[in-house]
Amino acid sequence: MRVDAVVVAAGRSTRFGGGDKLLADLEGRPVVAWSLAALAAARSVDRVVIVAAAERLEALAAIGRETLGGALAAVVAGGERRRDSVEAGLRAVAREYAAIHDGARPLVTPALIDACAAAADGAAGAIPAVPVADTIKEVADGAIVASPDRARLHAAQTPQVVRREAWLAAAAIRDADETDDAAMLARAGLAVRVVEGDPANIKVTRPIDLTLARALLAERRGR
Repeated sequence: MRVDAVVVAAGRSTRFGGGDKLLADLEGRPVVAWSLAALAAARSVDRVVIVAAAERLEALAAIGRETLGGALAAVVAGGERRRDSVEAGLRAVAREYAAIHDGARPLVTPALIDACAAAADGAAGAIPAVPVADTIKEVADGAIVASPDRARLHAAQTPQVVRREAWLAAAAIRDADETDDAAMLARAGLAVRVVEGDPANIKVTRPIDLTLARALLAERRGR
């Protein structure tokens, strides 16, 4: 199945400790360029829309043109919340399905993108997820209030492939934000398929994540 892609790159990098994580150098090119290159190499992806903060529109447009060439459909301004940015991207794509990817996940592979697109075909959506390795505690007011069964828990990743109109309809149900697109679809009671994620598909949030990304890329080159 062919999809368009929406790269969410409108965050503020508040936990990165200074500077813009999307523009940070990762082995000679910006973090976001790695995400764009993977989408460009995926067989399932047609065109890509980048959603950027207003102050980064020109910088990301230049990176998009260099990395994607003719596959760059548009660079649009994001909003205050994640849902606002995703909606702006979805309204700029043309295909029935869109792969929504976090620009700060530079180690995503074309194979994982294609697997998510294939799994979403005929459904409301599909996401990659990996089983959690740690024991998870629910905490309130400094005390443990629940210990969920780890066997049932998975950590969601991107790209999350959604049927465009289904996401927009679910978003219209109420104005509150969601942390991911599967949660948005769940508002409408829609089932989302899950494919096996990649432990190396990390999100760069803090400086230590950039160090880990460099190590993982070095391992890939070694293989």
